[in-house]
Amino acid sequence: MKFRFLEYLLLAALLLSAIACGHNNNPLTNSGAGLLYVTTQGNNSVAAYTVSLSNGSLSVLGNAAATGATPSAMAITPSVSALFVADSAANTISAYAINTDGTLTAASGSTPTGKDPVAMDIDRSGKFLFVANQVASNVSVFTINGTGLTAVPGSPFSTIPTGFSFPNGTLPSAVAVSASGTFLYVANQLADFVSVFKVDPASGALTVPGVPLYVTGSGPDALNINPSGGFLYVANSGSNNVSAFAICDAVVTSCINPNAPDGTLTAVQNSPFSTGLSPRAIAADPNFNFMYIVGADTVSQYSYSSGTGVLTPLSPPTISTGLNPVSITVRAGATGTNVGNTTTNPTDYVYVANNGAGTISAYTLATTTGLLTVLGSPVANFAQPSAVATK
Repeated sequence: MKFRFLEYLLLAALLLSAIACGHNNNPLTNSGAGLLYVTTQGNNSVAAYTVSLSNGSLSVLGNAAATGATPSAMAITPSVSALFVADSAANTISAYAINTDGTLTAASGSTPTGKDPVAMDIDRSGKFLFVANQVASNVSVFTINGTGLTAVPGSPFSTIPTGFSFPNGTLPSAVAVSASGTFLYVANQLADFVSVFKVDPASGALTVPGVPLYVTGSGPDALNINPSGGFLYVANSGSNNVSAFAICDAVVTSCINPNAPDGTLTAVQNSPFSTGLSPRAIAADPNFNFMYIVGADTVSQYSYSSGTGVLTPLSPPTISTGLNPVSITVRAGATGTNVGNTTTNPTDYVYVANNGAGTISAYTLATTTGLLTVLGSPVANFAQPSAVATK
């Protein structure tokens, strides 16, 4: 089916620019240094590092902060003022204030979720936090006020569509909120589909618009919406491929009627795309059209078309990681006028958490080609790192 693709509507582009750039209150991220946060399950903690934007090197930043039992995922507010950690064994969320130097200050107490929170996302305005509770087969939604979280009316919301029977649940494994903040997509690992919910802009409550689900490959385990907001990518760990969909959204549309975005998904031509074994995490470069997918001890490297969403493997198509990589993040290596500038071609950086090796692998990302190159030796002495996040 043909679709219209309207990219970067002027008003939406201005809005997103203001959200992305105008509300970053952390001076460290604007002064030649970035931030990297790492959760570890062996000692239930989250640690902070500075990232040199000139060479990608990491430096320890303050002391690690305690989390709840078995931290599994992180989310950082767009303002870089708060960080939230999903504690999958404790069924809670731990919250931290991000100080002006990038260090963390733990908020008192924790916020209960459904059983086994494993993935989180925050809308680009920083208003709502969405949490996938895997064993509970539902999604918790919270309003964000500093480090405070308040459950929205009706939360948690079931991931089992009305009229369908899933005796063992759907096991939601990932969440991704659309660029406009209007739609939420949920990967259901046991049921092999992505659900779509409409997000109430005032309350954050979820409802199901139109078609409730979209079939993926086997065992969808991770989601990523590319920076422009036009495409959703789904890592299918059971079938070793990636499903790609065009999103009918208000910011970048692939709608039969672009004046009435409804969150529907349209499969990208030639989707799904082959990847390495057991893909389980996805990250996109924030300024260039490159996508990276972590699988069995490798990162698969792709470019993608900004117009069609089609993935094209790079050459070589993969690069090695440490044992059992579980999380990946990309940090832009240049700021200001160099961002996204193909004339200056800045070097970006990629970090991968290797849960089995107890290390963080670091790579340079050549923005002319998208290819990764190993950056020094892996950073060691981590006790089962489970998630990485950069700002």
